[in-house]
Amino acid sequence: MTNTFLTIVANQNFKYKESINFLKNHFYLDIANSTVLSTNAISFEIRDFDETKKTHMKKVFTQKKIDFCFLDKFKIPNKIFLCDMDSTIIKNETLDDLVKMCGAEAKVIDETSRLAMEGKIDIKTTLSSRVSLLKGKPKSMIEDVIKGIKYNQGSNTLIKTLNSNNFNTYLITGGFKPISTYVGERLEFQNIISNEFEFENGNTFKGTYVPIAGEKNSKLEFMRKLSAEKDIEFKDFVALGDGANDLGMLKNSGLGIGYNSHKIIKDNIETQINFTDLKSVLYFLQIKKENFIS
Repeated sequence: MTNTFLTIVANQNFKYKESINFLKNHFYLDIANSTVLSTNAISFEIRDFDETKKTHMKKVFTQKKIDFCFLDKFKIPNKIFLCDMDSTIIKNETLDDLVKMCGAEAKVIDETSRLAMEGKIDIKTTLSSRVSLLKGKPKSMIEDVIKGIKYNQGSNTLIKTLNSNNFNTYLITGGFKPISTYVGERLEFQNIISNEFEFENGNTFKGTYVPIAGEKNSKLEFMRKLSAEKDIEFKDFVALGDGANDLGMLKNSGLGIGYNSHKIIKDNIETQINFTDLKSVLYFLQIKKENFIS
Protein backbone atom coordinates (compact mmCIF):
# COMPACT_ATOMS: atom_id res chain seq x y z
CA MET A 1 0.00 0.00 0.00
CA THR A 2 1.15 3.54 -0.73
CA ASN A 3 0.97 6.25 1.87
CA THR A 4 -1.90 8.74 1.98
CA PHE A 5 -1.76 12.49 2.48
CA LEU A 6 -4.38 13.90 4.83
CA THR A 7 -4.52 17.69 4.61
CA ILE A 8 -6.54 19.70 7.13
CA VAL A 9 -7.39 23.40 6.80
CA ALA A 10 -9.28 25.69 9.17
CA ASN A 11 -10.00 29.38 9.67
CA GLN A 12 -8.03 29.33 12.90
CA ASN A 13 -4.41 28.45 13.56
CA PHE A 14 -3.51 24.87 14.44
CA LYS A 15 -1.28 23.93 17.33
CA TYR A 16 1.09 21.57 15.55
CA LYS A 17 1.91 19.05 18.30
CA GLU A 18 -1.64 18.98 19.59
CA SER A 19 -2.91 18.26 16.08
CA ILE A 20 -0.58 15.30 15.65
CA ASN A 21 -1.51 13.88 19.04
CA PHE A 22 -5.21 14.32 18.32
CA LEU A 23 -4.99 12.39 15.05
CA LYS A 24 -2.92 9.62 16.59
CA ASN A 25 -5.01 9.21 19.72
CA HIS A 26 -8.47 9.84 18.27
CA PHE A 27 -8.22 8.02 14.93
CA TYR A 28 -5.26 5.73 15.66
CA LEU A 29 -3.34 6.86 12.59
CA ASP A 30 0.23 5.82 11.82
CA ILE A 31 1.75 9.17 10.85
CA ALA A 32 4.99 8.81 8.89
CA ASN A 33 5.60 12.50 8.32
CA SER A 34 3.92 15.89 8.53
CA THR A 35 4.32 19.26 6.83
CA VAL A 36 3.16 22.66 8.04
CA LEU A 37 1.73 24.33 4.93
CA SER A 38 0.68 27.45 6.84
CA THR A 39 -0.42 28.36 10.35
CA ASN A 40 -3.90 27.06 9.50
CA ALA A 41 -3.05 24.13 7.21
CA ILE A 42 -1.12 20.92 7.91
CA SER A 43 -0.48 17.85 5.77
CA PHE A 44 0.05 14.42 7.33
CA GLU A 45 1.52 11.42 5.55
CA ILE A 46 -0.26 8.31 6.84
CA ARG A 47 1.02 4.75 6.47
CA ASP A 48 -1.42 2.06 5.36
CA PHE A 49 -4.48 4.24 5.83
CA ASP A 50 -7.67 2.35 6.66
CA GLU A 51 -10.38 3.78 4.36
CA THR A 52 -13.13 2.63 6.72
CA LYS A 53 -12.10 5.40 9.13
CA LYS A 54 -13.16 8.15 6.73
CA THR A 55 -16.80 8.33 7.80
CA HIS A 56 -15.94 8.93 11.43
CA MET A 57 -13.14 11.36 10.54
CA LYS A 58 -15.47 13.36 8.29
CA LYS A 59 -18.00 13.67 11.10
CA VAL A 60 -15.38 14.90 13.57
CA PHE A 61 -13.75 17.35 11.15
CA THR A 62 -17.14 18.76 10.17
CA GLN A 63 -18.05 19.32 13.82
CA LYS A 64 -14.77 21.20 14.27
CA LYS A 65 -15.30 23.19 11.02
CA ILE A 66 -12.19 21.77 9.40
CA ASP A 67 -11.91 21.19 5.65
CA PHE A 68 -9.92 18.09 4.72
CA CYS A 69 -8.59 16.13 1.77
CA PHE A 70 -7.28 12.59 1.31
CA LEU A 71 -4.87 11.99 -1.59
CA ASP A 72 -2.59 9.12 -2.51
CA LYS A 73 0.98 10.34 -2.03
CA PHE A 74 1.91 9.38 -5.58
CA LYS A 75 -1.31 10.51 -7.28
CA ILE A 76 -1.34 14.28 -6.76
CA PRO A 77 -2.73 15.85 -9.98
CA ASN A 78 -0.48 18.49 -11.51
CA LYS A 79 -1.48 19.35 -15.07
CA ILE A 80 -5.06 20.60 -15.67
CA PHE A 81 -7.35 22.75 -13.52
CA LEU A 82 -11.04 23.00 -14.49
CA CYS A 83 -13.08 25.57 -12.58
CA ASP A 84 -16.74 26.56 -12.54
CA MET A 85 -17.56 30.28 -12.45
CA ASP A 86 -20.91 31.18 -10.82
CA SER A 87 -21.03 30.60 -7.05
CA THR A 88 -17.55 29.05 -7.25
CA ILE A 89 -14.84 31.43 -8.40
CA ILE A 90 -17.27 34.35 -8.01
CA LYS A 91 -20.13 34.85 -5.55
CA ASN A 92 -22.69 35.78 -8.20
CA GLU A 93 -25.11 33.80 -10.34
CA THR A 94 -24.63 36.13 -13.29
CA LEU A 95 -27.45 34.93 -15.58
CA ASP A 96 -29.88 35.22 -12.69
CA ASP A 97 -28.60 38.74 -12.03
CA LEU A 98 -29.33 39.65 -15.65
CA VAL A 99 -32.80 38.13 -15.66
CA LYS A 100 -33.76 39.88 -12.42
CA MET A 101 -32.95 43.20 -14.10
CA CYS A 102 -35.74 42.39 -16.56
CA GLY A 103 -38.27 42.37 -13.74
CA ALA A 104 -38.47 38.60 -13.23
CA GLU A 105 -39.46 37.63 -9.71
CA ALA A 106 -36.28 37.01 -7.73
CA LYS A 107 -37.74 34.17 -5.64
CA VAL A 108 -38.81 32.22 -8.74
CA ILE A 109 -35.48 32.71 -10.49
CA ASP A 110 -33.48 31.69 -7.41
CA GLU A 111 -35.57 28.56 -6.90
CA THR A 112 -35.29 27.54 -10.56
CA SER A 113 -31.52 27.99 -10.45
CA ARG A 114 -31.29 25.98 -7.22
CA LEU A 115 -33.28 23.07 -8.64
CA ALA A 116 -31.06 23.01 -11.74
CA MET A 117 -27.91 22.97 -9.63
CA GLU A 118 -29.36 20.12 -7.57
CA GLY A 119 -29.95 18.16 -10.79
CA LYS A 120 -33.71 18.08 -10.18
CA ILE A 121 -34.61 19.85 -13.44
CA ASP A 122 -32.82 19.92 -16.78
CA ILE A 123 -30.16 22.64 -16.92
CA LYS A 124 -30.47 23.17 -20.69
CA THR A 125 -34.20 23.82 -20.37
CA THR A 126 -33.76 26.26 -17.49
CA LEU A 127 -30.99 28.13 -19.32
CA SER A 128 -33.15 28.47 -22.43
CA SER A 129 -36.15 29.71 -20.43
CA ARG A 130 -34.10 32.27 -18.51
CA VAL A 131 -32.24 33.52 -21.60
CA SER A 132 -35.58 33.92 -23.43
CA LEU A 133 -36.60 36.51 -20.82
CA LEU A 134 -33.77 38.73 -22.07
CA LYS A 135 -35.25 39.05 -25.58
CA GLY A 136 -35.34 42.68 -26.72
CA LYS A 137 -33.35 43.96 -23.76
CA PRO A 138 -30.21 46.07 -24.29
CA LYS A 139 -26.82 44.39 -24.32
CA SER A 140 -25.59 47.20 -22.05
CA MET A 141 -27.22 45.37 -19.11
CA ILE A 142 -24.18 43.10 -19.13
CA GLU A 143 -22.00 46.00 -17.99
CA ASP A 144 -24.20 46.46 -14.92
CA VAL A 145 -23.81 42.78 -14.04
CA ILE A 146 -20.04 42.97 -14.48
CA LYS A 147 -19.88 45.97 -12.15
CA GLY A 148 -21.59 43.89 -9.47
CA ILE A 149 -19.32 40.86 -9.65
CA LYS A 150 -17.77 39.81 -6.34
CA TYR A 151 -14.92 37.31 -6.25
CA ASN A 152 -14.77 34.56 -3.68
CA GLN A 153 -11.90 34.89 -1.23
CA GLY A 154 -8.68 33.35 -2.49
CA SER A 155 -9.70 33.30 -6.16
CA ASN A 156 -6.88 35.55 -7.35
CA THR A 157 -4.19 33.68 -5.40
CA LEU A 158 -5.54 30.30 -6.50
CA ILE A 159 -5.30 30.93 -10.24
CA LYS A 160 -2.02 32.83 -10.19
CA THR A 161 -0.38 30.15 -8.06
CA LEU A 162 -1.63 27.29 -10.23
CA ASN A 163 -0.40 29.11 -13.34
CA SER A 164 3.02 29.50 -11.73
CA ASN A 165 3.03 25.77 -10.94
CA ASN A 166 2.58 24.90 -14.62
CA PHE A 167 -1.09 23.97 -14.48
CA ASN A 168 -3.21 24.68 -17.55
CA THR A 169 -6.11 26.62 -16.05
CA TYR A 170 -9.60 26.56 -17.54
CA LEU A 171 -12.66 28.56 -16.55
CA ILE A 172 -15.48 26.30 -17.73
CA THR A 173 -18.97 27.57 -17.09
CA GLY A 174 -22.60 27.29 -18.06
CA GLY A 175 -22.50 31.08 -17.84
CA PHE A 176 -22.03 33.42 -20.78
CA LYS A 177 -19.55 35.52 -22.68
CA PRO A 178 -18.69 38.38 -22.35
CA ILE A 179 -19.17 38.02 -18.58
CA SER A 180 -17.05 34.86 -18.45
CA THR A 181 -14.39 36.56 -20.59
CA TYR A 182 -14.20 39.44 -18.13
CA VAL A 183 -13.92 37.13 -15.10
CA GLY A 184 -11.45 34.79 -16.78
CA GLU A 185 -9.13 37.55 -17.95
CA ARG A 186 -9.36 39.40 -14.65
CA LEU A 187 -8.21 36.30 -12.75
CA GLU A 188 -5.69 35.26 -15.46
CA PHE A 189 -7.25 31.95 -16.45
CA GLN A 190 -5.39 30.67 -19.49
CA ASN A 191 -8.54 29.37 -21.19
CA ILE A 192 -12.25 30.29 -21.03
CA ILE A 193 -15.02 27.88 -22.08
CA SER A 194 -18.61 29.15 -21.87
CA ASN A 195 -21.91 29.67 -23.62
CA GLU A 196 -22.47 32.71 -25.83
CA PHE A 197 -25.45 35.05 -26.01
CA GLU A 198 -26.86 35.85 -29.44
CA PHE A 199 -27.61 39.50 -30.26
CA GLU A 200 -29.64 41.40 -32.83
CA ASN A 201 -27.81 44.28 -34.53
CA GLY A 202 -25.00 43.74 -32.04
CA ASN A 203 -26.78 45.55 -29.23
CA THR A 204 -30.02 43.74 -28.30
CA PHE A 205 -30.53 40.28 -26.80
CA LYS A 206 -32.21 37.83 -29.20
CA GLY A 207 -33.33 35.64 -26.31
CA THR A 208 -31.27 32.70 -27.60
CA TYR A 209 -27.74 31.47 -27.11
CA VAL A 210 -25.01 29.25 -28.55
CA PRO A 211 -24.68 26.27 -26.17
CA ILE A 212 -21.08 25.32 -25.41
CA ALA A 213 -21.01 24.37 -21.73
CA GLY A 214 -24.65 24.49 -20.73
CA GLU A 215 -25.86 20.90 -20.74
CA LYS A 216 -25.88 18.17 -18.10
CA ASN A 217 -22.62 16.48 -19.11
CA SER A 218 -21.02 19.15 -21.31
CA LYS A 219 -18.18 19.81 -18.85
CA LEU A 220 -17.34 16.11 -18.69
CA GLU A 221 -17.46 15.92 -22.49
CA PHE A 222 -15.06 18.85 -22.71
CA MET A 223 -12.81 17.09 -20.19
CA ARG A 224 -12.78 13.95 -22.36
CA LYS A 225 -11.95 15.97 -25.46
CA LEU A 226 -9.16 17.84 -23.66
CA SER A 227 -7.74 14.61 -22.26
CA ALA A 228 -7.55 13.10 -25.73
CA GLU A 229 -6.13 16.22 -27.39
CA LYS A 230 -3.40 16.74 -24.82
CA ASP A 231 -2.85 13.04 -24.02
CA ILE A 232 -3.38 13.75 -20.32
CA GLU A 233 -5.13 11.21 -18.10
CA PHE A 234 -8.06 12.18 -15.90
CA LYS A 235 -5.92 11.47 -12.81
CA ASP A 236 -3.89 14.59 -13.64
CA PHE A 237 -6.98 16.85 -13.59
CA VAL A 238 -8.16 18.97 -10.67
CA ALA A 239 -11.77 20.20 -10.87
CA LEU A 240 -13.71 22.65 -8.72
CA GLY A 241 -17.46 23.29 -8.76
CA ASP A 242 -20.71 23.48 -6.83
CA GLY A 243 -23.64 22.13 -8.86
CA ALA A 244 -25.10 19.21 -10.80
CA ASN A 245 -23.52 20.22 -14.12
CA ASP A 246 -20.10 19.97 -12.43
CA LEU A 247 -20.64 16.46 -11.08
CA GLY A 248 -19.19 14.57 -14.05
CA MET A 249 -15.92 16.47 -14.13
CA LEU A 250 -15.58 16.34 -10.34
CA LYS A 251 -16.15 12.56 -10.14
CA ASN A 252 -13.71 11.79 -12.94
CA SER A 253 -10.85 14.10 -11.93
CA GLY A 254 -7.82 13.01 -9.96
CA LEU A 255 -9.04 15.53 -7.40
CA GLY A 256 -12.61 16.81 -7.57
CA ILE A 257 -13.55 19.47 -5.03
CA GLY A 258 -16.94 20.84 -4.10
CA TYR A 259 -17.03 24.49 -3.05
CA ASN A 260 -19.95 25.51 -0.82
CA SER A 261 -21.75 22.98 -2.93
CA HIS A 262 -25.30 21.78 -3.44
CA LYS A 263 -26.47 18.53 -1.89
CA ILE A 264 -25.88 16.47 -5.04
CA ILE A 265 -22.19 17.39 -4.90
CA LYS A 266 -21.89 16.90 -1.14
CA ASP A 267 -23.43 13.44 -1.50
CA ASN A 268 -21.14 12.31 -4.32
CA ILE A 269 -17.81 14.10 -3.90
CA GLU A 270 -15.56 13.38 -0.93
CA THR A 271 -13.44 16.54 -0.89
CA GLN A 272 -15.34 19.70 0.03
CA ILE A 273 -14.51 23.28 0.94
CA ASN A 274 -17.22 24.25 3.40
CA PHE A 275 -15.49 26.41 5.99
CA THR A 276 -12.37 27.94 4.45
CA ASP A 277 -11.58 29.79 1.21
CA LEU A 278 -10.35 28.88 -2.25
CA LYS A 279 -6.70 28.80 -1.19
CA SER A 280 -7.50 25.44 0.40
CA VAL A 281 -7.25 23.93 -3.10
CA LEU A 282 -3.56 24.83 -3.04
CA TYR A 283 -3.06 23.26 0.37
CA PHE A 284 -4.78 20.08 -0.80
CA LEU A 285 -2.20 19.99 -3.63
CA GLN A 286 0.59 20.28 -1.00
CA ILE A 287 1.58 23.83 -1.96
CA LYS A 288 2.88 25.88 0.96
CA LYS A 289 1.61 29.38 1.67
CA GLU A 290 5.13 30.77 1.25
CA ASN A 291 4.92 29.70 -2.42
CA PHE A 292 1.58 31.37 -3.12
CA ILE A 293 1.42 34.08 -5.80
CA SER A 294 -0.92 36.98 -5.01
